[in-house]
Amino acid sequence: MITVNGIQLPVTIFPDNTSQVWKLPKEILDSKVAEVTWNFSHEGEFMHLAQLSDLLSHHNVPHTLHIPYLPYGRQDKVVSNDSTFALSTFSRLLNNLYFERITILDPHSEEAFQQLHWVYARYPEKEMRSVIAQTGSDFVAYPDRGAVNKYFALYPDLLFVYGEKTRDQSTGKILDYHIHGHVKDAKVLIVDDICDGGTTFIMLASELYDAGAKEVNLFVSHGIFSQGIRPLLDAGIKRVFTSEGEIYPHRSIPNGFIYRRL
Repeated sequence: MITVNGIQLPVTIFPDNTSQVWKLPKEILDSKVAEVTWNFSHEGEFMHLAQLSDLLSHHNVPHTLHIPYLPYGRQDKVVSNDSTFALSTFSRLLNNLYFERITILDPHSEEAFQQLHWVYARYPEKEMRSVIAQTGSDFVAYPDRGAVNKYFALYPDLLFVYGEKTRDQSTGKILDYHIHGHVKDAKVLIVDDICDGGTTFIMLASELYDAGAKEVNLFVSHGIFSQGIRPLLDAGIKRVFTSEGEIYPHRSIPNGFIYRRL
C-alpha cells in the first residue's frame, strides 16, 4: 500500500489490467512536501510509485519516500545467472525517480547504501529497548557475526552474546551452530532485522537454553514469518516482537497471527 501524507494513493485499474495514478486530492498537490510511504505488498506497486513521482514532479511538489521494508533487500548479490541480484535492478529503477530522500527501516545489508541514491536508514531502537524493558532481558543475542557487526555499532552499550554457524557451501545446509558468551540463569532477547522461516532463531534458542538461559524472546524489525510463529513458540521462544508490536497466534485470520502494538 502507498500513502501520501497519510492518504491512501488513489489508483484506477482499467479493463485491460493497466493502472493509472491520478486525481490526487488538492491538499497533496498544494503541500510543501509530499511524504510518500510504501508498505510493500506486491511488485505492481512500483508502477504506481513511478506514476506518482511523475505526477508530483509535474506539479512541482517535492517528495520523499519512506520504505519500512525494503523489497529485494536480501537479494543483494552481484548480477549473475547463479545469484539473487534483484536489489541491483530495483535500485537502478528507483534511482530514476524524483524522490529527494529515501528512508528505510533497518535495511538488511550495506548494499542498500551502495546502490540507492539519497538513502538514509532508521533503526527501531526505541521499540527494541522497550521490548528489553518489558521482558527484563539481561542480554541480547545476535544470530551471527554479521548481526554483531551491524548492531554493535548502533547499540554499543548492550550486553550481548552471538551465534556462529558452519555451513556446507555446496548444499547450503547448516552443519553446526553454537553460541559465544555466557547466559546461565539469564533472560535473553534475540535481535535481528528479518524473520522469514525462523530456522536460525530456533537453533539459537535451543543453544541458549542448553547454555542455561531461563527465558528467550525474539525481536525483529521485519516479520515475514513464512512458517507462522508457532514453530518459534514451540522452540521455547516465549514472546515474539517486531517493530510493529508483539505477535500472538490466531487461528481465524489468514496469516495466522495478530499484533498488539508496543
